[in-house]
Amino acid sequence: MNPGRWIPTDGEVMPEIKRAATSFLEAGGSWSEGGGVLDSLRTAGVSLEVAATAALLQPDDALASTLRVVYPQYAGIGPESAAVIVLFDQLLQRPTLAQPAETTRQMALDIRLKRDIAAGAAWTVEKINPLTSLGSPVPLTAAASSVLSNPRITLSEPARLDIGTGRINNNVLQIMLGLADRFAYAVQVMHTGHIQTVFPHPRLSNHAVGRAVDIREINGRRVVDDPYNNPTISEFVTEAALLGATEVGGPTDLNGDRPGFFTDDVHSDHVHVGITPGDAPAHLR
Repeated sequence: MNPGRWIPTDGEVMPEIKRAATSFLEAGGSWSEGGGVLDSLRTAGVSLEVAATAALLQPDDALASTLRVVYPQYAGIGPESAAVIVLFDQLLQRPTLAQPAETTRQMALDIRLKRDIAAGAAWTVEKINPLTSLGSPVPLTAAASSVLSNPRITLSEPARLDIGTGRINNNVLQIMLGLADRFAYAVQVMHTGHIQTVFPHPRLSNHAVGRAVDIREINGRRVVDDPYNNPTISEFVTEAALLGATEVGGPTDLNGDRPGFFTDDVHSDHVHVGITPGDAPAHLR
């Protein structure tokens, strides 16, 4: 796996934030035998306190690591703080009786960043938030099994893990299946690796309780590549509302002040589809 460097596209909002988050992961997740996450980040000038939050990038039996960013997605942008959910592949070398074996894992992590505006400081990583879980597995519904096997839905490994627990809301799964009837799409994140609150507020996110999904790509085209001129995005969010989604966020707001649809810089790089019990589906008129 070629680690490379994440390079922003023309559609990125404030790419310097994502560049800081991805550079941190690329440094911490790339080390050779005898090295490790802490050494790599300390060499890059990261404090020990911040570097320690990246310890999950180094499994106990790993000899070496190479990391490649798949897609960085915003979860929040403020004047002095931000949150980026980074999906990445990590190639790990692990010992065996014969020779080191290579295994690949895919993860999504909630990266928090900060800057001091008054001092004119650049964005820097403050911490990686610990991973959370939806809980112990329960039997899968028919909808969960169908989503897991649907060839038109590309699931990230964290999303596949979440659905495999049986704890993703069944209405969300049904919406996902309905969307797959018209579109082929790629899921970035659902619960695992997603920010658990609605940035910057303490209010619990629907992602935290298995009632939301974020999509990074529709019909082979990433949302961030042309967020404001891609008619497929409008068609996709319209269909999500027709299927019963109560909150639909993305680059396009279809109804202004009416509830349900919303847009902002955070949702310029993905489509959010969620269910809030008791709320009506997003209004189309």
